[in-house]
Formats: sequence, C-alpha cells, structure tokens
Amino acid sequence: MKSIAIIGLSRFGLSLVEAFSKLDVELVAIDMDEEQVRKAGDFIQNVFIADSTSIESLRAAGIANVDHAIVAIGQNERINLTTSIISVIKLKELGIKEITARADEEDYAEVLTLVGATNIVMPLDIAAERIANKIAAGNVLDYFNVRRDYDVYEVKISDDFEPLPIIKLDSRTRYKINILLIERNKVLYVPTKDTILEPGDEIFVFGKKQDIPKVLSVFN
Repeated sequence: MKSIAIIGLSRFGLSLVEAFSKLDVELVAIDMDEEQVRKAGDFIQNVFIADSTSIESLRAAGIANVDHAIVAIGQNERINLTTSIISVIKLKELGIKEITARADEEDYAEVLTLVGATNIVMPLDIAAERIANKIAAGNVLDYFNVRRDYDVYEVKISDDFEPLPIIKLDSRTRYKINILLIERNKVLYVPTKDTILEPGDEIFVFGKKQDIPKVLSVFN
C-alpha cells in the first residue's frame, strides 16, 4: 500500500486529505494550526501538529518513510513560500524520493523544483481529487470525472507486465469496468475480444469511482 504525507492543511491540503481518505493508501498529515489539524481529523487518524521545517518533527510524525510527500502550503505570503522551500529541503534530506509541491505562481514552481520538488501542482488549475487519484496509483497518467460516480482513467501498463488477452482479463464481469481505448506506439484504437494487452500500452478505463481502483494493480 502506498504511503502519502500531506504537509499543510489549508483549504487545498484539507481537500487532498478528504480525497486520499477515500483511496487505498496510508495517509499522514501535519500542520502547525490546531484547528486545521482538528478538521483533518474528521477524515483520518494520523494527523498531527508538527513543524514541517524540522526534521525531528517530521520523523516524530512518521513522515520519514513515506513513499510520497505533498507540500500543500499556500504561498499567499512570503513567509509561507519560505516554509514550503524549507519543507521540501528537509523532506529531501530525509530521503523521500517523490515530493510534490504546491506552487501558486510559475516563479515559485521554478524555485521549488530547484530545491528538490519532483512534481509541481498548481491547485488553481487541477482539482484535489484528480491529484489524489494520480498520485495514489502510480500508473495513472490522467483522470476524468464523467458524471457523478463514473470516471475515466488513462492508465499506463507497466513494462514488466505479462501480455494478456483482454478476454482473459474479463474486466466487465470481474472488475465491472470497460477498457474503451488502447494507445500503442502512438496509435489509438478500440479493443476487440481478440486484443492482447501488452507492456507499455496506455489504456482508457471507464467505470464507477469505487470499481476502477480494484483493477489498477493488475497493470502496475
């Protein structure tokens, strides 16, 4: 199970907590604001008052060994940008390989990348739920909500995947999802019952929100 840490519980951070709480991940979150921590506690248990600029505080909160850390601190004030920068540096020092950082401006994105952020998100452009789904399942390239509980996921099949006839996957019966399209070697086509899924294929999966995550691990 993938482990995720969320640093900063402003409106954006809380939205991420809520979105991740619906997914199959281990989640921990921190903030210095007691009220924001209380709000996050409505969704998850592992939420703490902690200073993200302190390695000792990060370790105490159990963040040192997570797979992916998200610095979700807003940058409406310069002090918050400084906090974001230092947080990314400390997370990198802890050896966390995947660090996603919120950037409210292009210039901030460049600085955060320079100090160690591996991914940048600009929450004015991307919904928290979309970010959560892409990070929780590492093979998800993109995600779209179609209507209410129905989603489309663009998924990349891993390079060590064993070729599998689509009919043997039995996706409709076993997982209650449909594979709508396959992109292979930059060619897009509609699969048939004779199609064989191959390593590196990019597939478009349609189904209910609660059903799609069940099949993602097959392609990882």
